[in-house]
Amino acid sequence: MSDTEIMKRPAFGDDKPLTESQVIAFSDVPKSVRGDTQGDLAPVSVIGETLHFKGELSAGEDLVIEGTVEGTVNQGKCCLTVKPKGKLLANVNATKIFIEGRVEGDLSATVSVTIRESGEVNGNIIAPKVAIDEGATFNGSIEMRAPGDAATK
Repeated sequence: MSDTEIMKRPAFGDDKPLTESQVIAFSDVPKSVRGDTQGDLAPVSVIGETLHFKGELSAGEDLVIEGTVEGTVNQGKCCLTVKPKGKLLANVNATKIFIEGRVEGDLSATVSVTIRESGEVNGNIIAPKVAIDEGATFNGSIEMRAPGDAATK
């Protein structure tokens, strides 16, 4: 049995293999989320395409959103990635934020916010570094400073 087949088998419930939409290809996870060392990979949580979460979400590990999240997301010192089919209707605090899907809400990052070509953001951004790829959609304001720093005049 290959590594991919083993990864597609859930460790709980029935023994049915997961569908392709339930499995995220490791190569699709950004390197910043995967970690740099091969033997010591940081844990990553994934909210799948069919999952709809409503409320306050906080985690001590990196998060990949492929489904829908409404409310607030507090990632603290972790990274957040919204995949192309992901929808985030929330204000976000994280270390690094990568947007490939749709976001309605304010983004606050201590390191950077990146909106990829497929990304759409309707909200304000506060981060020391902001990158918006050609073809991305952005409506809001940008403050290029670390969250919590006093705005310079």
